[in-house]
Amino acid sequence: MIRPGVAAALMGACVLGLGLASTAFAGDVERGERISSSCIACHGPGGNSHIPAMYPSLAGQDVDTLASMLEQYRSGEIQDPQMTPQAAHLTDEDIADLAAYFAGQEPK
Repeated sequence: MIRPGVAAALMGACVLGLGLASTAFAGDVERGERISSSCIACHGPGGNSHIPAMYPSLAGQDVDTLASMLEQYRSGEIQDPQMTPQAAHLTDEDIADLAAYFAGQEPK
């Protein structure tokens, strides 16, 4: 049995950990917009694709999902002939900023 004080400490650590995880991808929206030009070529202005069946819209997507996908393309965990080379040069900061920018855009 876990003593009440230990249980409270464990719960606090878990909550703190969850809080950190949810802000792991906090980024600079303005910088994300500035560096998004190569993304817009396929995913459309503001992340609203003109051909969603071929290039998914990014606008309004979950920030953590966007960042995670970019990280997976960058690492090669997910292979795509277009996205893997595009993501290969991105820094952690670039990924956080792009994710923040596209997550904050209004889907159309």
